[in-house]
Amino acid sequence: MTDDTLPLPSQRLPSILVVDDSVANLELLSGMLRRWGFEPRPVPNGRLAIQAARAEPPDLILLDVRMPEMDGFQVCAQLKGEETLKDIPVIFISGLTDTADKVKGFAMGAVDYVTKPFQAEEVEARVRTHLTLRSLQSELRDHNERLEGLVAQRTRDLEAANQKLADASHIKGEFLGMISHELRTPANGLLGIGALLIDLCPASAERTLYKEGFLDSSARLRDLIENATLIMELDTIVPKPGPGVPFVQVLSEIGDAHPGIRIHVDGAAGLESQRLRGDRALLKRALESTVLLASSFIRGFGTVRMTAVAEARTLLIRVKLDALELSAAQALDFFNMESQERIRSSAESLGLAPIVAHRIITALGGELKLISEGQGNNGYLEAILPLGSG
Repeated sequence: MTDDTLPLPSQRLPSILVVDDSVANLELLSGMLRRWGFEPRPVPNGRLAIQAARAEPPDLILLDVRMPEMDGFQVCAQLKGEETLKDIPVIFISGLTDTADKVKGFAMGAVDYVTKPFQAEEVEARVRTHLTLRSLQSELRDHNERLEGLVAQRTRDLEAANQKLADASHIKGEFLGMISHELRTPANGLLGIGALLIDLCPASAERTLYKEGFLDSSARLRDLIENATLIMELDTIVPKPGPGVPFVQVLSEIGDAHPGIRIHVDGAAGLESQRLRGDRALLKRALESTVLLASSFIRGFGTVRMTAVAEARTLLIRVKLDALELSAAQALDFFNMESQERIRSSAESLGLAPIVAHRIITALGGELKLISEGQGNNGYLEAILPLGSG
């Protein structure tokens, strides 16, 4: 066997089925194949060739065209019609030199054609070439099967991981809903008793200080319980068609409720006719939380200056921020429930309100994003809200 012979994975000699009705040709071809390091399997007719191939599929077939009873074309057609044999390369050997005969052979599925009288060097070159191609095709097929297996396994792993995340999210949601529900009654009792006890204390500067702190904490606790409950209900929001909610009017109501924050909208006059799609109470809640969130990332907690542009049936709102002490990655993660950066940021006092705003806007088909520019604590808060009918 020469150095360029490719051993098969099993390290056995390549098996070549030689089919010819001439005993002399069988002996000649078999002798040459042995010298070249192959295992010849000579058979004298097409019927025996098919039986031999079925019993033990060879690596390649040298097939004579002119044979009695069943010629090479018929043998090749039958081989190519069987699933376990169709990929075996077939090289025709024939004295026929007409182009039409060669075309017919290739149409039957042959990979090559050698004419008689054949040259040993030509036969060897063609045999080695097609054995190499078959070996490479086999390796490629095995490689693809391994890849498909890996992809299938990775898909199963991802599906299992996603299911675990979904289960964990469901359990977390149920727990959050249960806690918020169970806390409401005892919290109201404790807060009521606490307020009564403070009022029973003699008037003093200390009582005033304690009462202010108590009322602030009470409000934050009630907001936390209410927001936790609302988060559990937001998945059921379905935007309903309707006249829409007047944007400028709702923004004015929010400004009235928070006199310490001045809301300025560039081009507000052109927004009088713009109406947002969705439930008025939920939209107002989301916009109020958005304004409060923006103010917590603006120096001095002063004016919240926003631009609002209506385009493509949406209202794009942007607020420039100059006290956003978050990286781009932290800003991207800000609206996740587990975000530690939100808890440590200047928006900590808002509790779950930013998450509620984000989920309301998302449920209505919009977007709420916090974007850090990464320089000088600059960035902006961006909300995209679907518009309703005018």
